[in-house]
Amino acid sequence: MIDAWMEGQRDFDKLPGISVAIVKDQDLIYKKGFGVTDLQKKTPTNSQTIYSICSISKLFTAIAIMKLWEEGKLRLDDSISALLPSYNLRQQYAESVPITIRSILTHSSGLPREAEYPYWSDDFKFPTAQQVAEKLGTQQTLYPASTYMQYSNLGITLLGEIISKVSGQPYEKYIEENILKPLRLADTKTHLPQELWGNRLATGYSALHRDGSRKAQPYFNAAGIPAAPGFSSTVEDLARFAAWQFRLLQKGGKEIIKA
Repeated sequence: MIDAWMEGQRDFDKLPGISVAIVKDQDLIYKKGFGVTDLQKKTPTNSQTIYSICSISKLFTAIAIMKLWEEGKLRLDDSISALLPSYNLRQQYAESVPITIRSILTHSSGLPREAEYPYWSDDFKFPTAQQVAEKLGTQQTLYPASTYMQYSNLGITLLGEIISKVSGQPYEKYIEENILKPLRLADTKTHLPQELWGNRLATGYSALHRDGSRKAQPYFNAAGIPAAPGFSSTVEDLARFAAWQFRLLQKGGKEIIKA
């Protein structure tokens, strides 16, 4: 029934390919691929096909922040301006409380959704961390902090910079050594492996055009904002990631972070 339903979803939505894994507690009870990773190359998908996981990346950033908090290396109510000396985004509300790590984690910081670059356009040209920092001074808050929910890739990007500063390691290295390796997520990366593009790494496609087709999108690297949308993974790795959370909830204790 799952096979038939997934094939139906792929046909109805005109999706090139889908990979599926179902985890029950610690057991991977179903895994399968449907369709292809690239419409030209016709490489079949499977449970080890690598995809851009976009904003699932934010979960790994949040875990890293909570690990540093547990170790006493930062406080959730530390202000962003105290931790990042280069931060100079304009607060346009005099009554606002400080923008803190906590408000960024809960998307209530009042920060703009994005850095001041049009990277979600067709060319997907993402800025470097230095370019993001250089443009902060041209941006301003949208709301007073801790008032409204406003989803923000920029906020999570700044948390990535904080992780690097507080840990003394590049963001990518800290994530790999403290989360990905301990959880044995060998196919999860803080980037998209370009050498696998169109084969094991699925090609990205656009939304449906009026004629029912999808346009192939170019390879992209999130460059200076990997902490928000830049990771890649497989459904098997994400199933292990889910199993880790089930394990902590059931058994308590500490595994990377405390339950």
